[in-house]
Amino acid sequence: MAIDYKKTPWPWFGGKADAAETVWSALGDVPHYCEPFAGSLAVLLRRPHEPNRTYYSETVADTDSLLCNFWRAVQLRPQETAEAASWPVSELDKHARGCFLLKWRESEATAHLAGDPLWCDPLVAGWWAWCVCCSIGAWGQGGPWWPDEEGKLRKRPRGKNGGVKGNLPHLGDNGMGVNHAGTREPGVTANLPHLGDDGQGVNHAGTREPGVWADRPHLGNNGQGVNRPQAREPGVTANLPHLVSNGQGVNRPQAREPGLTVEEYVRRDYEATEGYHPMTMPEIRRWFAWLSARLRHVRIINGDWTGAVNGGWQRLLTGGASLTLPVRQGKGPCGVFLDPPYGVDDRDSLYGVNESYEGAGQVREWCLKHGNDERYRIVYAGYDQEGTELVAAGWREVEWFRAGHLKGGMGNTTKRDEDDDGPAHQQHRERLWLSPHCLVEAAEPQGMLF
Repeated sequence: MAIDYKKTPWPWFGGKADAAETVWSALGDVPHYCEPFAGSLAVLLRRPHEPNRTYYSETVADTDSLLCNFWRAVQLRPQETAEAASWPVSELDKHARGCFLLKWRESEATAHLAGDPLWCDPLVAGWWAWCVCCSIGAWGQGGPWWPDEEGKLRKRPRGKNGGVKGNLPHLGDNGMGVNHAGTREPGVTANLPHLGDDGQGVNHAGTREPGVWADRPHLGNNGQGVNRPQAREPGVTANLPHLVSNGQGVNRPQAREPGLTVEEYVRRDYEATEGYHPMTMPEIRRWFAWLSARLRHVRIINGDWTGAVNGGWQRLLTGGASLTLPVRQGKGPCGVFLDPPYGVDDRDSLYGVNESYEGAGQVREWCLKHGNDERYRIVYAGYDQEGTELVAAGWREVEWFRAGHLKGGMGNTTKRDEDDDGPAHQQHRERLWLSPHCLVEAAEPQGMLF
């Protein structure tokens, strides 16, 4: 069972993989694509056009530091991230790693992500992807289990839900995401390690040497060699990365080249083990290497959905950031896909941080303000009753769901008989609204709604 490298390496409830075809047929091959609510990047990864082209830009944003850390880590350090993400499904590890990740999210990690464009934590990124794949339902919603003062997992009193859930890991099928059956390769024979003498190969007695001195590092002056003072440079300001054009300096379009073949990343593993692989599944290495190459020139920023903290989606959609130089030169419009937390109070809770019902209304206000601007093609995702004002303003409405369990957001988890007056199956409520300047050839998987 082969892995589809365009898939996100974890399940993402509310993802828009099935809507991607409709979105891209509406946006077309735009010179700048913006996805302010990045999530699983299902739409970006399914873009049908050639990636990483000169003078074509893609920029994404999200509020969750764990999510942004993963995309940056898999972009910059894919092999370390793959090593951390490849691990057997284990209930105790799920709980322990989950607590660690929640502590990390509340730490200064977001400040590191914002302060240093090359900073990421591949261990946390891999563990987070692994935890999401081990979880039943959306991860990160909190539960009553949390370590006590001695570091032992305890269930806290009713009403305290800032910890992890104590449920079983996902066991309902052959695995999801990085635990997917398609990532597996044969292991090694179950014989004993070589114990017959003093060791062989890298364990040979002749390879042994005394340990190192336990003295301190060199502290007598301001540093020497690669640590000398002349090698130091000041830090950077906390402003946005350069988004106005397609890149500058080492990020300029002319510097872009195709990524390496994915096989190069796993060749040394097989050579070192004479045909076997270590704990890390080679297919996960290949998968993450592909994602790294695909995301090589995608710009990733982090910020709050509602604008209360940094204003992530709003900062990305300012004229200076979204209207890049090719857009302003008339080479084509900016394509924007907006998938905020749905602004209805009868939906399932899906998001790990800062879940807001008001945020969707702010996004729709931006849509109404910019929908008639020919420099933008905008696709907005939501539930059926959310787009009344957009339709009145000339936007087209598309019903995009595809039947199946957990298809179309949270799918058919809300059930209703035909003669029931209760809420419809959630998958039947999924809609896309296309701004007036979107292409008219937009795919219509279930027909247009007027």
